[in-house]
Amino acid sequence: MASTAPQSSNSSSSHHAPEGPPAPWEDPAMLAGPPLTDEEKAYLKKHAGHEGMHLAMILILMVSLLIMQVALVEWRRRKPKSYAYASLAGLALVPLLLSLNAGFTRFISIYALFAVANSWVVYRASRKPISSGTPRAVYRWFAAIYQISYALGILGYAVILLTIFGISGLFVDGPDAFSFGMLTMFYGLYFGVLSRDLVEVLADHMASSIGYYSPEGLPQKYLRESTCAVCGDTTLTHPDANSNPDHPNPTHTLNCHHVFHEQCIRGWAIIGKKDICPYCREKVDMSAFHEHVWDKAQHYYLQLIDMLRYLVVWQPLIFLAVQEIYKVFGME
Repeated sequence: MASTAPQSSNSSSSHHAPEGPPAPWEDPAMLAGPPLTDEEKAYLKKHAGHEGMHLAMILILMVSLLIMQVALVEWRRRKPKSYAYASLAGLALVPLLLSLNAGFTRFISIYALFAVANSWVVYRASRKPISSGTPRAVYRWFAAIYQISYALGILGYAVILLTIFGISGLFVDGPDAFSFGMLTMFYGLYFGVLSRDLVEVLADHMASSIGYYSPEGLPQKYLRESTCAVCGDTTLTHPDANSNPDHPNPTHTLNCHHVFHEQCIRGWAIIGKKDICPYCREKVDMSAFHEHVWDKAQHYYLQLIDMLRYLVVWQPLIFLAVQEIYKVFGME
């Protein structure tokens, strides 16, 4: 009987399960720091051993971004008109719906003011028959919006830089200044790119209504030598317009020898994002419109807000699609 006790002790020790690695919430490295809350422990317990799944989620996201980028480039190249309408709809609706869902009243109010301010311009541009002065008025309006957008973007960026370097802290609270800079830059860039897409659609519609431009096929009208294809008005009203840049309504001749009013062709090419002749579709030399350093800066700014379209419209939609893929495969 005396010998049985050691045997039972050895038997119990031999059948004792080996201890595995400590759980993440029991790791000595974590226990050495501040104590974990119940929520943090629950999070670590839920995601313990999911390293492989997390890697798969990252790969799915990267592949989705690559595929969608290629698809968007091909869509824009093959079907530019439908791409422009889809981009405009996405720019107008995605941020608005997200703001309505989150209750961002400030954005909703500014958006409503922007919509009201542009409603008259959209109405004039969409009327048929269209007045010959409408294209120039529309391009002047959106040129002014670009100026405001450009100023807001520069102001917001400058405030952010001053906050980062601690200079704004001498006048106002740092976090408040940084928030102001971010909001100002966001509003400038967002409404700049929204205006950019809106005027592109309006330029297409106005030129088609004038009759000397067709997105597909041949124009409805034959272009005479003395007619501006953008507004349909004559270019011979002022004989010295082409040789006098200070004239109130100078003209501009493209490499294809078609003559336009200076304001019309600049609005068409720079504001309306059309780098072709509206009549013969020959490529337009955009450098011919850069008369001053300010013109080049504006052109670069317009290219910048064109690139932001992907971040504002398509990237949120891609992330939503990826989230649905995660749900299908049971990934969290």
